[in-house]
Amino acid sequence: MEFEPSAEQVLLRDNARRFLEREVAPLVAEHEARGELPAGIYSKLVEPGFVGATVPAEHGGHGLDLTSYLMLVEELAYCWGSLRSSVTTHNMVAGIIADAATPEQRARHLGPLLDGRHIAFFGLTEPNVGSDAAAVELRARADGDAWRLSGTKIMITNGTIAQTGVVIARLDEVGPTAFVVDRDETAVGARPLEKMGNLATPLAELHFEDAVVPGRNLLGEPGRGLRLALKGLAGGRCSVAFAAVGLARAALDAAVRYARERRQFGKPIGAFQLVQEMVAEMANLTDAARLMSLRAAAALAAGRKGVLESSQAKLFATEAGLRVAHMAIQVHGGYGYTREFPVERYYRDLRHLTLAEGTSQIQQLVIGRELLGLDAIR
Repeated sequence: MEFEPSAEQVLLRDNARRFLEREVAPLVAEHEARGELPAGIYSKLVEPGFVGATVPAEHGGHGLDLTSYLMLVEELAYCWGSLRSSVTTHNMVAGIIADAATPEQRARHLGPLLDGRHIAFFGLTEPNVGSDAAAVELRARADGDAWRLSGTKIMITNGTIAQTGVVIARLDEVGPTAFVVDRDETAVGARPLEKMGNLATPLAELHFEDAVVPGRNLLGEPGRGLRLALKGLAGGRCSVAFAAVGLARAALDAAVRYARERRQFGKPIGAFQLVQEMVAEMANLTDAARLMSLRAAAALAAGRKGVLESSQAKLFATEAGLRVAHMAIQVHGGYGYTREFPVERYYRDLRHLTLAEGTSQIQQLVIGRELLGLDAIR
């Protein structure tokens, strides 16, 4: 396993970092306060590789390997957690369509996602369905040459702004089935949800009231929607781990800057041993989280399922990142509790990651059952 990025990966990362510093970082404070993403931001993210990163080049994507993409995820999270959340959801949907759609479906739906004209959502979670994804209650029924969807999805990232989504619905007799939903074709009601962190990322409850979906929008085979939904679960958990590393790194860097600049008793507070102890622990936790995340990425890149490694990385990186952000606030003292400095935002955004793609408790169940060789909750 290689711990150092290749020359190509370094170039990709450094170009992405410069782009984010120049084009995105100046927008964060204003748009986070307004609770919205900048208009047209997706189109700008295409050329640096953030959008459509792992979609094969023959389908219009960048064709990046998984580890290279996850390095971009870390950089995006370092810059702006809200944008990272929105983009990785978008990329997951683009990947599902690229992988499972017919050529005709790709021609209609994939291009606008890959060039940033449309934003994507993923409709799986429901009021009564979280970790038990097989129990989806939103119903689908055939109606001539169309389908009708009825039910509710909740906690849907990009739900109020997305044009295109992949929705998992229960089709009688065959089970969970995937559909591509385009809002130009299908009426979808959306209720925004207020939340603790990721303030600029739209989160919504979606309502389907006998909503008509064209028959041609059936994605894959009936009854195999859950397989599509869960196929990328390990990769999604690995992505969350890298996002946590990016946010932890941002919190660490902010704490180091503040400890060098803030003076008390005639010297920088970084000269005090208790501050040094916190900074040292923050650095150790961040590096350990990155190493575990790289190990999970290597397992997936080698073609293994990577269930154990991804859940371990996700659990450790998110909980460690939250601890790092907590200590960054402590280093800042009272200022850390205000919005004068970004560390309170890092804490809120990291708290979200301990819930995303399966809570920390679900990860513990997965890890335990994988190690014991039992049927695991995925």
